[in-house]
Amino acid sequence: MGDGMTDKGIIKEVHQRLKDRSIHPSGTFDNAGRWYSDNADLINVRSPSRSWPYSQMCACRTKKYVAAVANKFSCKTLTELMECI
Repeated sequence: MGDGMTDKGIIKEVHQRLKDRSIHPSGTFDNAGRWYSDNADLINVRSPSRSWPYSQMCACRTKKYVAAVANKFSCKTLTELMECI
């Protein structure tokens, strides 16, 4: 295991960085200010609307999402996982 961390430790570290806003999930904003995730297939949440423009962003800051990204992209190190988020 790279970075001297376990899989759970890597997921926990990335999750904490997302919560602290030191890193951000990948995605784009539209003209109305709604944010869409680049990995929307990994979350089960309502589509962004004018009333709830950050629904996908909030879902992409969860530990469940971080674990799903690690699994989908077979990330083994902290650096790999941060690049995929």
